[in-house]
Amino acid sequence: MKSALARAVTVFLTATAVTLTGVGVASAGGPGGSGSSSTTSAAAQVQSLRDQLVSRADDGDVAGTRVTLTDLDPVLTDLAQGNRYTIQAETRDKAATAQHDTTEAREGVDRLAADMKARQSLPPVSALLNALLQRVLISLSALVNDLLGGLPVPVG
Repeated sequence: MKSALARAVTVFLTATAVTLTGVGVASAGGPGGSGSSSTTSAAAQVQSLRDQLVSRADDGDVAGTRVTLTDLDPVLTDLAQGNRYTIQAETRDKAATAQHDTTEAREGVDRLAADMKARQSLPPVSALLNALLQRVLISLSALVNDLLGGLPVPVG
């Protein structure tokens, strides 16, 4: 119950932050963003996928976690390469770090999925998923923060 409330508050605060910054960011970029609405949109997409990861990991949904990690890849590639979004080098580096962390987490989730039948005495799947995703979630939060120009991003 507590995590569901925290997630709801996180989604609300993120939506509020994106809404409030959307108009201002479109005309005047902050230190971490390009000043375009596409950068704000990318931040919202990364935050949404991050929230999906948290939710699916909390539920122990291995297949859903794999799908969300796969969905993150093209977004992070676009951000890391800087071809689609005009962002600072430091933000591109954070996107590259998040992409690397996502790849490692996906490999761990793939191993977990393969070992599901043999893991009768191991910790719950949700605990293992949360452990695998910690670095990804931290990287994604830092990336969203930079894309929004340094505004605080709620972490659920």
